[in-house]
Parts: sequence; C-alpha cells; structure tokens
Amino acid sequence: MQKEKQNSIFSAGYWHEATHQLKDVKMITVAALIVALRIAVKFLKIQLAPGLNISLDGYVNSLGSIVYGPVVGLVVGAISDTLGCLITGRMGEYFPPFVLVEMSSSFIFALFFWRRKINIRSTMTAKFTVNFVSNIILTSIFNKWMYFIYYGLEKAQAYNIINGTRIVKNLVMFPLEATLIVAVFTFALPVLTRLKLVDKNLCYLEKPSTKRLVLELVGFTALSVALIVFYVFFLKDFVSGLNIKIW
Repeated sequence: MQKEKQNSIFSAGYWHEATHQLKDVKMITVAALIVALRIAVKFLKIQLAPGLNISLDGYVNSLGSIVYGPVVGLVVGAISDTLGCLITGRMGEYFPPFVLVEMSSSFIFALFFWRRKINIRSTMTAKFTVNFVSNIILTSIFNKWMYFIYYGLEKAQAYNIINGTRIVKNLVMFPLEATLIVAVFTFALPVLTRLKLVDKNLCYLEKPSTKRLVLELVGFTALSVALIVFYVFFLKDFVSGLNIKIW
C-alpha cells in the first residue's frame, strides 16, 4: 500500500524520484540514446493508406518514457525536437512553441508508463491522450500561431484551427498505434529489466491468459483495420470539409 501511494503521480515522492533521474548517469545515458534514435527515425513513416502514416518516433518515445520518467522526458522532448531541426537543416522552418508538442507527448507517456503496470487498456488511454492533447489541441493552436507570426493575419485567418481531417486521422489511428506499442513493450521490457533499467516490481507488462491476450490484440487490431478502411473509403472526403474557424 505504501509503495502504491509513493508511486502515485499526486505524491511528492513520485516527483522527487522523477527529478532524481536527472542526476542518474545511467538514465542520462539512456536519454541521450533515445534522443539520437528519435532524431534518426523522426522523418521515417510507414504509409498505411493515403494520408495515414505510422511514425516510428512515437514508439521510441514511449519506450524511453518507461525508463527515465516524466521529468527527463520533458528534457528529451525538448532536445530531440531542437536537435532534429538543426541536424536536418529545418531550422528555417522551426517555430519554438512546437517544442511543447514533443515535450507533452514524452511527459504524457511517462505518466502512464513509468513505474506502472502496463496493459493494452492503459496503453490505449495513453495513446489517445497523446493524440488528443499533443497532436490535435497543441499542434492546431501552434499552427495557427505560426501562420500569424510568419505569414501574417490573412494567412492565419485562413487556417482552420479545428481541422476535421487532423482530428479524425488521430482518432482513427490511435488503436493501431497503441496495439503496436504493446507489441514493442512485450519484447523490450524483459530486456530493460535484465539491464536493470526498469524495476520489475514497479513497471511490468500485465500478463493475462494467453487466450485473453490474443483476443485483445486481435480485437483491437481488427478495430484499427476497420477504422482505417472506413476512413479511406467513407470519411476522408467528408471530413475534409469539417473545418471550423474559431479566430
């Protein structure tokens, strides 16, 4: 009971331990590796259908969050975004507030995964939250802001902050993305535990019966495929017109 209370995100002990990771050489080494991997895969995407892609960055990001927690996650998000733009020569297109998108996704993943029991339901909730907060809300707001700063009021007014296509695409993709994260964790967590990067008593993958695990994975994969097919053949053209101008 005491251990559960200590690992609550509402406890001072949790944030003390999360901050302490900044002083741990092993955690900083892992963080540096994750930054390098995130930069390497930042622009690598797997296209499932026109307009629907899976970004490999999210899987590296979620894996790192298991190891070093939310505070280091914020730093990793900031550094990987800035260095990524520098190394790829995209600093001319760099808009500083977008760093908060990367930081928020790292932070959210860590809140759900660091020192937590992980299962497909918690992973679904984590990926939905990242897609909703980081990819829909923050990205939309900062895009609007960027258009105003770089291109002026007229361009900014033409940009629809509530973009139907972006919203639907993120909602369609998150079940498949979450299922793939579970698959990555299934292979990676035992390795991280053996390397003593993860405490198996605090962070572990819930092991339901084989039948239940298969049913969950097959069920969510089928749901993902159905949503993608439905989007491509029925929703894509329809939602492109569902853009709402707030300001």
